[in-house]
Amino acid sequence: MNQEELNELLALTAVGAITPQEIQTVEELAATSPEIDRELRSLRDTAATIAYAEMPLEIPASLKKRLFNHIPQEPEVLDFVALRSGELIWKPHPIKGLAVAILNIDPITRQVSSLVRAEVTVEYPLHHHVSGEEIFMLEGELIDRGVTYKAGDYLYSKAGSVHSPTAIAGCMFFVRTSLDDAFI
Repeated sequence: MNQEELNELLALTAVGAITPQEIQTVEELAATSPEIDRELRSLRDTAATIAYAEMPLEIPASLKKRLFNHIPQEPEVLDFVALRSGELIWKPHPIKGLAVAILNIDPITRQVSSLVRAEVTVEYPLHHHVSGEEIFMLEGELIDRGVTYKAGDYLYSKAGSVHSPTAIAGCMFFVRTSLDDAFI
């Protein structure tokens, strides 16, 4: 990697504009080089203070009103939701071989609760959890981190964790996770 590429990577790391795995790689590099570590700290300090470097602009009241009229209002959060098993709407999951029935989406916490069913054996792609993920096995088997889980088993993956479970054909589980989880 040349100096220009390194500088760009350090700048992207400072503002969090790269994947967690890339950030970890840069931090490992900084741990072995005091010069890179100083540069990364300097860039992070600079990025953190940019917002405070300029005087705030006064926004005309008429413009403010027009802008606020275009901002979507907070979605309605219901006090109670009930969904009968016969009302489940199963849709193909973006990962071929899986089907999903969304039970609830919390737009404020950005959490989604759903049922996932494996129609065939599927290795779910490696993904990063923004917040914790909970899985409760209902049927069949799921392999995660080399361990096989069956009906009645509970799994919790903490925020920041990465994994790639394998859903065995015929398994079904409840999952609660973040809408912001990302494939790696």
